[in-house]
Amino acid sequence: MRSLGFVVALAACGGPSGLPPPSPISIKAPPPPPPPPACITPPEDIATITHASGGTASVQYCIGTAVDQCFALELGSGKLTHLTAPPPPQPPALTDGAHVETTNPELKVCTGTGCKTLTPQVWPGAAPLRAATNGTIAVVLLGDAESGRGYADVYDVTKTKKLTTFKYARGDYKCGEVAMLGETIYIGASTCTAPAGRAALYTTKGRKIANVGGKDFGTFGNAFTQVDASTWAFLGENGVHLALQDVVKGKVVKTIELKDLFGAAPMGNPGESAIVRLGEGKLGVIAGSPANGSVAVVDTTSGAVQVVRAPLCH
Repeated sequence: MRSLGFVVALAACGGPSGLPPPSPISIKAPPPPPPPPACITPPEDIATITHASGGTASVQYCIGTAVDQCFALELGSGKLTHLTAPPPPQPPALTDGAHVETTNPELKVCTGTGCKTLTPQVWPGAAPLRAATNGTIAVVLLGDAESGRGYADVYDVTKTKKLTTFKYARGDYKCGEVAMLGETIYIGASTCTAPAGRAALYTTKGRKIANVGGKDFGTFGNAFTQVDASTWAFLGENGVHLALQDVVKGKVVKTIELKDLFGAAPMGNPGESAIVRLGEGKLGVIAGSPANGSVAVVDTTSGAVQVVRAPLCH
């Protein structure tokens, strides 16, 4: 009888230990690690800076032809942020101007009020068309450039009338690109086969004003931006010289060296670097290879240069 009573007592207590069953334990997964800091993978081929833009606090740009190589670099902290889409590029001129639409053989000059066709005045079959406008004047490069027989036709857009024609080849520099810097014509000519170029400024009557940057200032890549009403900043083709020039009178106001931008390298790859405005009295030069994405902040008054390094992936 004593054994039976012991068994009954255990059953009444709910189990051998007399405790309720344990509650299930919930195990939460740890949060994912933060993404690694953004860095730039130097392209294996051409690393031209495109879609360049800037402001007082940062610059934005893309590098080379890869779709995932667009970034914003903070000028104060040096923090690099990856962009999911190319930023809108900063226009070279301080004010948005007219533009040329070229769909061969059609050539149109467009302003905010519409477009005007110049096709009947342009030599038929010219391809590719290289043209520029300021809204009232249009310039078209024609002729056999590689043979040194390239020339520029200048038109009055309102009257659709040709004003003048002039040749632009300069020794080995024969293949041209054209832009309008206010009322001044800019023509940058390359060797056609090598990354080297020279540029000159002309009036709308075809008179040469001056060479851009001086006699032997390389301009391959045609990187420039407007500083004030008549002064433009021209970046040398290797990214280590900057010339501030009055495009009306042709006088080079100041030249600034940017040799520290590329670190131990004496210069950058020709034509890869870009220049943007950062704010009043400040310019930004965005480096191509081998300092991909680094920026030289230039004070146009004092000539002081501060380099902000962009982190590269290793």
